[in-house]
Amino acid sequence: MLKTLNFLILIFLSIYSHLYAYEDLQEKRFNLWPIFFFSQNYELNSTRVEALGPLYQKTSFSKENATSIRPITSKVVTPEAKKIFFISPLGIYQSDSQSSTLKIVPIINKTWYKYSPEEPEETQFTFFPFFTGKTSSNETYGGFFPFYGKIKNRFGADEITFFLWPLYSKTKYEEYTAYNILWPFVRTISANQEQNRSLYQGFKIWPFYGNFREEEQERKFILWPFYIKEIIHSSEGDSSEKLIIFPFYIREKNEDFEKKIILWPFFQKITTPDNSYSQLDAPWPFFRKIQGKEIEGKRFWPLYGYVKKEDTFDSFVLWPLYFYKKTYISYKGKNYQEEIHRFLILSKAQKTWEGNQTVAREVKIWPLLHTISQGSPEGKIWYFPAILPIFDEGLERNYGPLLKLMEYYKKEEYVIFKILWGLYRYERYKTRKVQEIGPILRIVDGEKTGYVEILEGLFGIGQKDGSAVLKIFYIPIKE
Repeated sequence: MLKTLNFLILIFLSIYSHLYAYEDLQEKRFNLWPIFFFSQNYELNSTRVEALGPLYQKTSFSKENATSIRPITSKVVTPEAKKIFFISPLGIYQSDSQSSTLKIVPIINKTWYKYSPEEPEETQFTFFPFFTGKTSSNETYGGFFPFYGKIKNRFGADEITFFLWPLYSKTKYEEYTAYNILWPFVRTISANQEQNRSLYQGFKIWPFYGNFREEEQERKFILWPFYIKEIIHSSEGDSSEKLIIFPFYIREKNEDFEKKIILWPFFQKITTPDNSYSQLDAPWPFFRKIQGKEIEGKRFWPLYGYVKKEDTFDSFVLWPLYFYKKTYISYKGKNYQEEIHRFLILSKAQKTWEGNQTVAREVKIWPLLHTISQGSPEGKIWYFPAILPIFDEGLERNYGPLLKLMEYYKKEEYVIFKILWGLYRYERYKTRKVQEIGPILRIVDGEKTGYVEILEGLFGIGQKDGSAVLKIFYIPIKE
């Protein structure tokens, strides 16, 4: 579909641009907004094609080629990878030197691994409710959920078999096998080998009663979740215990910490054996106090709260009105600092710097304005309005341009600014400037060029590349 559409558009553009396009030594372009727009910059080695306003766009740069048919699909190709976004954010196909993946949440999930012939290959494919797969040892599996199926080496199990799920399922692990009838109500487990029978046994009739032993772990519940008890004794001598009498009392203890909760979730205390950390909630979420060797914090929710660590400081004032976070980052031998001021969760001001040099800055006033700037190489983006609440590459490519009335992009010496999806367009590269109001007016200003054109050459006058130019009714009188 993309290839056919691109081919038809390029044929039309080549014929029309040959007859009417503006061209000088730096660039060739013509503008029939909102039907078509074409630009080819010889110095940048870039091409831009737009059709039907923001609905179709094709760009070609030295390190990226992209095509979008909005809001249906977008394709991005770089030297490292290829991505195709569709039904965003649910659908994506991506491919690189290691693997290819197709996802359509929640019905398809398929990955192809590009191993050399001597390496084992593992594949899986899901087209809900069908699924198939093959293990690295060349064992195949598949099924039709929920009627019947078999799954191997997934979800932490060696093999899972189901029939009319949740009526019946069997899960086989390395040491034991679990049987479920009307999951999650009835479950039994038994050891795979007779000599381990006492180490792996148990059953449950949920939510009334359950008692399991899985080697080092024992679990028991009565009238779940009101009484739950778990005990783990490892072969190294470590132990872990958990007791829940819900919601009155909860206690969890192991070699790392001890947690006690009374009247969950309101009163909680966490301590460590070496006194390196303690936390008190009394009552949650209104008051919290944290003390530790490398951490400190207090919370008086919703008025004020903070958590201070060795490399971060996180706080809020009048939650959810204002949040502040400062982070110290070490990356590739360099030390950075990052500050984030967040307002009403979706609006923020973020700054990253190294020493006295700003590396990146971002300001988002949702849903009005979003700006992003980078220090090296010099780059800046801003657009209005900024309706999408979160960043997702598929959403941004397929829907973002449809929602932006004003856009500004700058990278090094190149600048482009658009209003109303390109009705007004301003571009600058080095000292050369181009302004256009649809097909009505074009003004080109450069080192040896100063030219004004109306209706794509119905009338044009000025200088191009040092030579005088006059156009009347699309015919060059002097050029």
